[in-house]
Amino acid sequence: MAAAQESTRPALWSRVLASLVDYLVILGWMLALAATVALLRLSTGKICNWLELGPAGAQLLGFAVLVLPVGIYLFLTESSAAQATLGKRRLQLQVVDGRTGERASTPRILLRTAVKLLPWEIAHFSVWDFAAIASTGNTTFPVWLYTAAVVANVLPAV
Repeated sequence: MAAAQESTRPALWSRVLASLVDYLVILGWMLALAATVALLRLSTGKICNWLELGPAGAQLLGFAVLVLPVGIYLFLTESSAAQATLGKRRLQLQVVDGRTGERASTPRILLRTAVKLLPWEIAHFSVWDFAAIASTGNTTFPVWLYTAAVVANVLPAV
């Protein structure tokens, strides 16, 4: 039975193309956010400085407007009747339980989404902390912050 299940596994190239389509969807969301910031700048004459909220506030705002909506997109589309994001639908792929080949459970899709977004969130955490430290004029950064940045880049490979 394992051999039959293996034959239904999508090719790596299909999965990469599906991911690229989904990244275009995410990029569209990011462009909408950028347009909103630009409109706010034009209407108020001020540029938003998220660091005024402090590193934690900036991270929370970044999570709320970028990471959370992307996570909701991934979760809702993969747990929908189609079992697929827009990219997966385009390439006729579905998210299934790897052991059974059946529909993946809601908790598994939630965990899958969290694992996908964890490196991204660690990277945002690092960037905001680097920016907060640099904004004080300090050019010395703690080792733990470099470590977090490296972990964010190594995690996807793992």
